[in-house]
Amino acid sequence: MYKVLLVDDEYMILMGLSKIIPWKDYGFEIAATAENAKDALAILEKESIDLVITDVTMPEMSGLEFIEAAQNQRYTFEFMILSGYQEFDYLKSGLQLGAINYLMKPVNKTELIESLLRVKERLEERIEQKNQQEIYREFLLSQWVNEELDEGEEQEVFTFLGESTGPWRVILGQFKREYRKQFSEWLNRKNQPFYYFRNLGELVYFVIVYQEGESIEPFTRFTQELFLETNWVMSISQPTNEVEEIPEIYRFIRQTYQLHQFYGMQTTHILLPQEESGQDSLIDLSEFNRLVTLNKPAALKEAVQKVFQEVLTLGTSPEDVRHIAFLLFMDIYRQVGQLDDESYLATIQTINKAMTVNELEKLLLKLIDEQKEPVAYSENVQKVLAIIEEQYQEELTLKRISDELHLNVMYLGQLFKKETKRSFSQFLNQHRMEKAQSMLLHSEKNINEIADEIGYNNSTYFSKMFKKMYGVSPKEYRESIERGTLDKKE
Repeated sequence: MYKVLLVDDEYMILMGLSKIIPWKDYGFEIAATAENAKDALAILEKESIDLVITDVTMPEMSGLEFIEAAQNQRYTFEFMILSGYQEFDYLKSGLQLGAINYLMKPVNKTELIESLLRVKERLEERIEQKNQQEIYREFLLSQWVNEELDEGEEQEVFTFLGESTGPWRVILGQFKREYRKQFSEWLNRKNQPFYYFRNLGELVYFVIVYQEGESIEPFTRFTQELFLETNWVMSISQPTNEVEEIPEIYRFIRQTYQLHQFYGMQTTHILLPQEESGQDSLIDLSEFNRLVTLNKPAALKEAVQKVFQEVLTLGTSPEDVRHIAFLLFMDIYRQVGQLDDESYLATIQTINKAMTVNELEKLLLKLIDEQKEPVAYSENVQKVLAIIEEQYQEELTLKRISDELHLNVMYLGQLFKKETKRSFSQFLNQHRMEKAQSMLLHSEKNINEIADEIGYNNSTYFSKMFKKMYGVSPKEYRESIERGTLDKKE
């Protein structure tokens, strides 16, 4: 039901309007009435109103002054104006403010119903537009913090965030689904629009890019008062004024959150940022991290065996070995994501309960082997793969492809990741990087030319993605290959 506020300084008019038609039959309910503009503004502060019907002539503040004041305070609603006599100036001013209609007293039922239907149509259009915008914003935010955006989409995120100023914090965690509505309403009231939720059974996983303002304390106080049960936890980052740092910060605090889950700690609910653990400082995981992004199972298995050989050589404690195995597993899972939620949790439990190094090593090798099994892609995913192969040199986005295939962008993104084990942008970037590797090896083209040829408008962004994937810049990669060739000749 859409909520209606009636404003008129005559009590009998308010009562008459309340009963003139069966409001609920048309999808509306009278949420409140007010006899002056001051009371009406107070109602708008407390309650979300969809339609205001106000008299023009009222003491102290006219109906039009009330509407203008409410609009200046950024309240959003449709409205109609009432008058006992028709005045052109009132009519003109009302239309300029966006009135649906100018109703003469006594109100004609047919005219009121016709106006209500127009209001309903406007409200439904606005809700649909808002829903689509929010869905796309949540999709972009999720892709961004997980570093799954392409160059153009990243700029869209910066445009969204450009509406606010730092410092920002990244907050993630979980709570019971029954609190979802209250939680999102609080964020919206506090003008914190950069968040998304993911349902996990009875729990909700959330991520917020929080515009801190003066302090994070109001947020932590609200959550402690809201969540009465013990089954909630959240990880909060340090503040940053650099928007480009947010994905890296998210990655760091997600590890804090995952370790909390891994070790089953139930007493702490708010996880504040800690210095990176030194438990595995003697074990170099960088080569493994790089090979995961390249999706080369044979080399990845060798890297796992090397890590566990180092573990045995150093005599690492069982707790630290399980920690290292957990980090390796999370790298594999983040890249390929082939496990469903149940299997994911079962794997975590297996790691946590493992009694020997061999048991952990065999588990990880088995997970890598399972990624090599051939997959039959659905028709829609095959179409996306064909478009990538044919058009990777162009400015290609998942939204553009979803529009071309007449599919919902979020649905297509989830389907693509489910089947290929990579997000669309990860897959596209990897495809482009393979082309770049070939050109670095077999052509004399410079970095700018290669970036342009494989679909990147910005060579700096291309170099950043290349280094993220291969651990070296394109220039360093080409030079290392050339040095390797010289060594072979010698």
